[in-house]
Amino acid sequence: MTGIARPQALGAFPFPAGLLLIAGGEETDAARTALVRGILPETWPARLEGVRLVHEGRLDEAAAWFADSDDPVDRYNLFVLDPERVSRSEAAAAVGDDWRPLVDHVAYTVGLTSVPPTSEGLHGELAALVGTAEAAAALADGDEPVALAHLRLAADAARDVAPALAGVVLSELADRGHDLVDAEEAVALLRGTDLPAAAAEAFFHRAGLVHGLAIEGRRSLGDAISLGDAIAGYTEALRRIDEVGQRSLFARIHLNLGTAYLAAPIVSDADHLRVGIALQSLRTAVRLLDEERDAEEWASARLNLANALVYAPSAKQRDHLMEAVDLYEVVLRTRSPKKDALGRARVLSNQGNALAHLGLLGDARERFDEAEFLFASKGDESSAAIVRDLRGSLIAVGADD
Repeated sequence: MTGIARPQALGAFPFPAGLLLIAGGEETDAARTALVRGILPETWPARLEGVRLVHEGRLDEAAAWFADSDDPVDRYNLFVLDPERVSRSEAAAAVGDDWRPLVDHVAYTVGLTSVPPTSEGLHGELAALVGTAEAAAALADGDEPVALAHLRLAADAARDVAPALAGVVLSELADRGHDLVDAEEAVALLRGTDLPAAAAEAFFHRAGLVHGLAIEGRRSLGDAISLGDAIAGYTEALRRIDEVGQRSLFARIHLNLGTAYLAAPIVSDADHLRVGIALQSLRTAVRLLDEERDAEEWASARLNLANALVYAPSAKQRDHLMEAVDLYEVVLRTRSPKKDALGRARVLSNQGNALAHLGLLGDARERFDEAEFLFASKGDESSAAIVRDLRGSLIAVGADD
């Protein structure tokens, strides 16, 4: 089949909506144009009832609608929803040779084949979409540079014809390539869309890069970089999603937000309120992150919360210290003396500090002793000396008390 209007709204909306084709014609052009920009149509033409149902998450109803349609485009769309009802060859025959790479992409996405499609010879949104599959395949093979190259080509292919898809790809590039220019462009392209999760990701990635630059005291794009910019970005990202629909992302944003609040200097009494907000964000991250799926962030959230509890001013300081000790103990489960001796030593040192402030000097000494041994065993004599000094000063003060 030929004559499918372009550009198509591919790749920006989540699966399966982001892989549907929009049938051509004057009746559907306005909706197609809006979807390409990442905007849901204010009114859906009757011809796109199945597409509307998919965007509303009513997949069974959508499949039934597509099955009743005699349009070849809807035959392809049914393949996207239910590849057991429409074969790959049937879908390819329905849309024609020009769109066969899209069928191959769907087959790769849903696991019908382990062979990724190729973007060679393609252009526009189709080249960009297939390029993301090539990037995913490269990442699966552990080849980050090749993946980044595919993503760059995909962003370039989509930029002028499919802005929402370009924004999604640039957001991924910003995250993996640590490029603030990509992050700024992704935010600009996704800011006004009906793609809350994608926009939140873009704001999150931009804020993370700004956060890192602020900690390093660097400047970028001619403007001063501040933690306030990062905090505003994290807050904007959170405004677009909730923990029900985007649990992991919501938690990761709160983890970074809490960390950013704690990194900002406390220069007035009003700044103490910021510490309370930081603790709330870190507690949210601790509650939502999954130990297996989000292993690194799961441990980081607990460690950051424990550190914050030790130093946060509070009328319940002893309760905070006890909670911190328990959190450090949980993190120690993930810090093997064989695989991560230095990480374990740092946690032990922090836990020893909390225990000493609680007056549990024997337990504190045990943690300090192990931390010193681990640092020394890895040749980090400077950290070992710091632990010795900390142990001596805290335990001496505790003994005097």
